[in-house]
Amino acid sequence: MSSRPVSPVTETIEKNPVLRRKMNRFGMSMFILSQVIPLIVLIDVRYLFVGLYVSPHLDQGVGLASALFMLLSMVVAWQVKTRAARGEDLTPRLKWVLLLGALALLALFYQWSWRLVSPADRFGEVYYTMTGFAVFYAVVGLVGLLSALSRARFQLPDPDDTWHLEAVSYLWTGIGLIWVLTYVVLFLI
Repeated sequence: MSSRPVSPVTETIEKNPVLRRKMNRFGMSMFILSQVIPLIVLIDVRYLFVGLYVSPHLDQGVGLASALFMLLSMVVAWQVKTRAARGEDLTPRLKWVLLLGALALLALFYQWSWRLVSPADRFGEVYYTMTGFAVFYAVVGLVGLLSALSRARFQLPDPDDTWHLEAVSYLWTGIGLIWVLTYVVLFLI
């Protein structure tokens, strides 16, 4: 069995920030795409269990507000990603992403608190499962955003070392897409 030296390739990847960033982006894209699989299963379950039924008791305004907060936070998170490479101070934008994401969660919790949909019927089971799925990912994303905010506050901006901001922006964008798709599936279709 012959052994090949691994270090030249490893050193090239470690010393080449462009190649490393491409590899990181590819890995993050695969991670986010893998998280879509449970969403597809939940959407399938939704249509198998309740068809096109949408509960008339749901507050469409609160659901729309929640989806819009998440959509706006997704846009600001994407701006964080694009401006990170320029070396700008991104703490204000990260705070806006956190605030808008927290508002989306609060709007959903408000809707949950009224129990407008019974968790005992089929639509309620699907509704609470799908929104619970979205909430879980939003909480994970908020923890990631808090981590990025903490790092951005205590570290000088370095255009070559912005992967943490890119990664959390990609993650939050994926979470936002899951959130908006969940709104469309539960409230509109």
